[in-house]
Amino acid sequence: MVSERHLFRVPTIGVSVDTAGCELDDLAVCAAVQVRVGADEAWRSVVEQAIASGWVGIEALAGVAGTVADVTRDNVCGFGQAVADTVVAVRTWDRETDAQRTFPLSECGFRPGGSRFQEVLGDGSWRFEILDVAFLLKQGDLTAPVQDVALAAAVGIQRGQRVPLADVRDAVQRLR
Repeated sequence: MVSERHLFRVPTIGVSVDTAGCELDDLAVCAAVQVRVGADEAWRSVVEQAIASGWVGIEALAGVAGTVADVTRDNVCGFGQAVADTVVAVRTWDRETDAQRTFPLSECGFRPGGSRFQEVLGDGSWRFEILDVAFLLKQGDLTAPVQDVALAAAVGIQRGQRVPLADVRDAVQRLR
């Protein structure tokens, strides 16, 4: 039996959301949404939408400049979170083979500060043009336990405690 998907578009940015979450044949963990974001979307807008929507997992990456493609290609990390922590898949155009290709997380080659999407062709252009990125984000009002010592101090908690998403965003913006 094929699961019925519950998709809607967020009007402020180019985001598609799958709210099916807990269906038996769904790969998503319970209480999560799969969010597909166009590569050209501003990362800051995506983080703001996530906080406003109660999507947990990228709030500590608030204030990062660039597009979704930029932060994914570089696997931006900060304050205990990394883009790769929430990526499900990256859809690309492979300029070498002149074909579209979607990479599951296991094939993205994420490492601190990089990914397989940093491969450059002989003419100096990126081999993979990132078209969109699918993220799996938990739902809630509170962060995961804050592990970064500086961030915990900035929000006035002990390491391992949880706080509202917006509190982390605000603290991160002060610390940057």
